[in-house]
Amino acid sequence: MNRDGQEFSIFEPNNNVNYGRDSLPSARDGQIQDLLLEVADGAEFEQIKRLMPGGADRVLNAFAERAASLAVRHQSARELRAGILAAAISQAITGDPREPLAALSLLYRASEIIGHDPNSEFATANDLSGGRANGLLDFLRRSPADKTIQAMGYEESGDEGGFRFVRNW
Repeated sequence: MNRDGQEFSIFEPNNNVNYGRDSLPSARDGQIQDLLLEVADGAEFEQIKRLMPGGADRVLNAFAERAASLAVRHQSARELRAGILAAAISQAITGDPREPLAALSLLYRASEIIGHDPNSEFATANDLSGGRANGLLDFLRRSPADKTIQAMGYEESGDEGGFRFVRNW
């Protein structure tokens, strides 16, 4: 992978004001998903971490939350995997590794809903990172109660487009 970082401007917080509240799906969702799914090995994962602009962890978290809802809505493993990668990158670049935990709980639940093994999906994403997304495996080791969306302040709901995880706080 040879990237100059320009395409990572889509992760600039100023380019994503109110992105988390946008209708599902949005054009930004597709742009982020396509870029993240190009992550193929650990070297690319490390390069992507370096190319992320300051504050990108917040955009990645918003995308991961949105991707969980979209994965359920579309019964899509592709959207699920993009969300897991977003959460893994966010966890690797954030100043507070607790921030992506809510998104991880949504992705874990989304995996269950669409009939995929969450442990396998998280392990696959860790493998794609070259084993550098250890936060994913740490999440899997949490107690069952600490992995629930309810423990993170979310519930299963919907909007005009269909299924959506929503905050209940």
